[in-house]
Amino acid sequence: MDSDRLTLTALVAGILTRWREVVWVAVGVGALALLLSLILPPRYESQATFVTTDAGIQLPKGLADLTTQPGVSGLASQFSLGVGGDPSTSPAFYAQLLGSRELQTRLVLSRFPNPRTEAPGNSADLLAVYRIREKDRERGVEIAIKRLKREMKVGFDARTNFVAITVNTRWAQVSAAVANRAVELVSAFNSEQRLSRARARRLFLESRVTDAQDELRAAEAALRNFYEQNRLWQSSPGLIVEERRVRRQVETASDLYLSIRREFESARIDEVNTTPVITVVDRAVPSRKPLWPRHAAMVLTAGILGGWLGLLWAAGRELVGHWARQHSTDASGLRESVRRFLREVGGTLRRRRVHAPPSA
Repeated sequence: MDSDRLTLTALVAGILTRWREVVWVAVGVGALALLLSLILPPRYESQATFVTTDAGIQLPKGLADLTTQPGVSGLASQFSLGVGGDPSTSPAFYAQLLGSRELQTRLVLSRFPNPRTEAPGNSADLLAVYRIREKDRERGVEIAIKRLKREMKVGFDARTNFVAITVNTRWAQVSAAVANRAVELVSAFNSEQRLSRARARRLFLESRVTDAQDELRAAEAALRNFYEQNRLWQSSPGLIVEERRVRRQVETASDLYLSIRREFESARIDEVNTTPVITVVDRAVPSRKPLWPRHAAMVLTAGILGGWLGLLWAAGRELVGHWARQHSTDASGLRESVRRFLREVGGTLRRRRVHAPPSA
């Protein structure tokens, strides 16, 4: 132990002689972890899941047929390739939608069970639940959105179109209510989007039906006027050509009117039959057990960590002691410098307390 060089055996021996310090450090860290587990508020997690309609990247017919071949279909499904459809029905779209400011604002301003009051049926928005007291309401909404983004996670699987919304708050009822409300807002947005598309298509076709009907009536009126003014048109080659031209206009206008009319009736049916394209798999339910803190896990982890810290503490003490024995003069000077520094700092603090103005 008094040699110039500290060997591994000497270091281990020194640590073993300080075993009480190792135990005290481990116990202290474990006690601190236990105290924190009792002080920290619990966190409750709830999850809601839904499935979207099958969506993929539109491919040409030849490539779409290729994706159905053995060995290629799995790769195509992994990258969401297929013959269908609308990117706004993909799970990635819904994940981005749930993170959008518009939907987050609606979620923040929605009403949820108020955990801060004991009155049954009392509800409040997330600004009140989070106790955000900002004079500027827009700033308060912005703060609530930032906190909500930390507490709400969205995951999805492109292969199964499965979307999961996980909410982690201090209250079990609020976590479940926020997750379920997020699914409701997604479904409402989806319905509004599809309904607005169908309505826009129906309104466009309705105006086109009116225009096509007016064109058909004008063509029919022109044909009637021709027959009224030219009763012997069969005997005139020029009138025969004119009659064919006018009648062809009537047939063209009639075909156009019938085609648009069929499209219009189809659009009216689509508007009525518009339904959400998400299927709720699991509604969020309030958790009976908090996700955090886990007292036993925290204490056990802190005990193991405290043991390692205790070993490092003992090793550090042994290394410092060995250096101090080998360099006694430098160690004495360092100790004196530390004492002088502490005295100066203590004196400065005492003088500031003495000269500090009395509080009102």
